[in-house]
Amino acid sequence: MNWLIGLCLAGLIAGVAYRLRLLTPGGVWAAVGVGASVFGAGGVWASLPMVGFFFSSSLLPRLLGRPHKTERRAAVQVLANGLAPACCCWGAALAPASAEAFWLGYLAAVATATADTWATEFGVRFGSPVWLLTSGRRISAGESGGVSWQGTLGGLVGACLMAGCGAPLLNDAPALALAAGLGFVGMAIDSLLGATLQARYRCARCGLLTEQPVCCGAMAPLAHGVPMLENNAVNGVSTALAAAAGVALWLVR
Repeated sequence: MNWLIGLCLAGLIAGVAYRLRLLTPGGVWAAVGVGASVFGAGGVWASLPMVGFFFSSSLLPRLLGRPHKTERRAAVQVLANGLAPACCCWGAALAPASAEAFWLGYLAAVATATADTWATEFGVRFGSPVWLLTSGRRISAGESGGVSWQGTLGGLVGACLMAGCGAPLLNDAPALALAAGLGFVGMAIDSLLGATLQARYRCARCGLLTEQPVCCGAMAPLAHGVPMLENNAVNGVSTALAAAAGVALWLVR
């Protein structure tokens, strides 16, 4: 019954998000799949962290006065942050003897996604100065791999809040603190990947370095990084690593 209820509620929430111009049609279907997986495996208490992440990350730019950054989330963006948590929920449902390990992984993944998003938003809005994580070179706010104390603090708060929302799932203070810590570490890994392996392209027309493979109406050649490893892929890798670490640490403790 939980799965049917989850499907209906996920559809309702995704529909509201679509009406609020937070999701594309493809993003709606991806959100329904993720939301139904979370609710089906853990009910309403498992859904709170995911719903909190989604709406906070979607509405935070508006609250911080960056309305131009409120574009709709496509399916690839939803899955970049939601696939690893959804897989953990399926793990908890299919392996109930190890459910707590998967719930820790789930909270770690959601905490990572939230920390990364909040760090970006607070860093762009308030961060000054912003340094490249690997070299300490001053860069523009919002550039991948950049860190500031304002953004880092915002990310830490977001990780702690989302981990705290999972208290009914674990009811274990050290485990919740571990989930928040893994979320913070996952955020740092995201920044490290953004500074080192994420693809950057040099526009042949304007000469600017960009994260998009198309600039000025033409394909831009790869300047450095791994081809196709763009921001969504980096997000997916960091959340997956946090989830895997959470599951593994619970199982070996």
